[in-house]
Amino acid sequence: SVPRVRAVLAQEPALAAELVEPAAEALLAPLVAPPLTPHQAVGLDLILEGFLLHHGHPRHLSPNEPGREVLAGDYCYAHGLVRIAEAGDLFVIEALADLIALGAGVVAAGRREALTPLWRATAAAIAARGSTDADAVGASLIEAKRRLRVDGDPSGVVEVAARLPPTPGLAEAFGE
Repeated sequence: SVPRVRAVLAQEPALAAELVEPAAEALLAPLVAPPLTPHQAVGLDLILEGFLLHHGHPRHLSPNEPGREVLAGDYCYAHGLVRIAEAGDLFVIEALADLIALGAGVVAAGRREALTPLWRATAAAIAARGSTDADAVGASLIEAKRRLRVDGDPSGVVEVAARLPPTPGLAEAFGE
């Protein structure tokens, strides 16, 4: 059985006491397994939790001391990226590194409404890996992120994100 985000976080004693009830369901892992294994896909939800600890409303943890959000978020980023790296797909690793950086820039620019489509578009590109249109989806994501970064235009990430089923709860977690 593949540990869920909660189980991964519960293994760290400093975080186990900060788990919230009720347990949150995975938002992104079900969308990217396959092509990622379920173990690797959990990494995407760990990365999301790390981002939310830094820039949103965490779904799994409620740090009980000021400043713990940063440490807990870094823990989630690190453990999530290790799982994703196991896939050995440099496109996925680069897409997630860019997602974290671009997402932080979107928050800093006060354009939080772009977060949900940005995360969904990245998940869509990961989900397309191994399909016949993987290169086209990957190229679409790269161009969409360029338009968001340079022009502030989120329409490209919205288009790529439309490939996925709805992800209830993602906009709420970002505080949109």
